[in-house]
Amino acid sequence: MTNGRSWIDVAEAFTRAVNRIFALIGCTLVMVIVLVVVREVVLRYGFNAPSTWALDVARYLLLFTFFLALAPALESGHHVHVDLFDPLVPPAWHHWQHISGWVLVVFFGAVLFWYVLDVTIDVFETDEFSFSVIPIRLKHLYWIGPVGTLQFLLTGCVRLVRIWTEPPAAAADTAGAATSE
Repeated sequence: MTNGRSWIDVAEAFTRAVNRIFALIGCTLVMVIVLVVVREVVLRYGFNAPSTWALDVARYLLLFTFFLALAPALESGHHVHVDLFDPLVPPAWHHWQHISGWVLVVFFGAVLFWYVLDVTIDVFETDEFSFSVIPIRLKHLYWIGPVGTLQFLLTGCVRLVRIWTEPPAAAADTAGAATSE
């Protein structure tokens, strides 16, 4: 315990803080993407003077935005959520249904992290350049993949432990609050 808080409270506070930072950076990157694309549209169609770099910059920033948005979307309940089976499951089993859902999320996060990390290690070993107008080493682009998927995995683990340790009624309230945010 730290200051009367359990380890899961500390882990949850940590993941929330990191997710807020990731979301802020991701929102900023989306605004930059919009500015780059609007600039390109105006220059291309208004002045017939397209740039060669706008597509590459937008593509690279979108890559970063995707991986930075994984964990905040999961935490806020805006990630993929299947409620197709909710009416078919007896209410007494809803707690276990939510637990099994979070187990699948953690399993998916672990597999995704493993594969993204494997590709990233290969890129660091080969030290290749991108095939684009802007020549950039792929390792400068790929490093965000393991970082974003690891945060996704940590967020999923924290949510799984939180739901697992809560009483069934409290877990249903927490799951409902997460999806309504």
